[in-house]
Amino acid sequence: MELVLIGVMALFASGLTLFSGFGLGTILMPVFALFFPLSLAIAATAVVHFASNLFKLGLMARQADWRVVLKFSVPAAMTAILGAHALKFFERLPPLWHYTIAGKDYEVTAVKAVIGSLIVLFALLELSSRFQALALPARWLPVGGAISGFFGG
Repeated sequence: MELVLIGVMALFASGLTLFSGFGLGTILMPVFALFFPLSLAIAATAVVHFASNLFKLGLMARQADWRVVLKFSVPAAMTAILGAHALKFFERLPPLWHYTIAGKDYEVTAVKAVIGSLIVLFALLELSSRFQALALPARWLPVGGAISGFFGG
């Protein structure tokens, strides 16, 4: 039953973000983190993200401005590797804090603190009307791709 719920949530989140073009990781990763260890949840989110992008490519490839796609996606692909290495680095750090609730031990790890903080930050940015109104010139596409790729990685 859990696998069905996970699949339905992935499909639902992908459908929601099909029209906005962003937010899949912000919505889906916390859901996956309820069922999987954090690094696996991030990897599973990346797989769904990739499949969703392939689906979008199939739907909209003819209308795509391929210069824009290349200016954004090449830096994104390169910095995604750096982001994955950063994730591995944070996973290796010792726990930051231990606590007990109702006789059960828990720990806050660096990777959990970083990912949790990033999710909150990105969610707040998506809710900010000022951030939503931000429009940069096309020359910033490689920078945007690099930032997106790093955090996606």
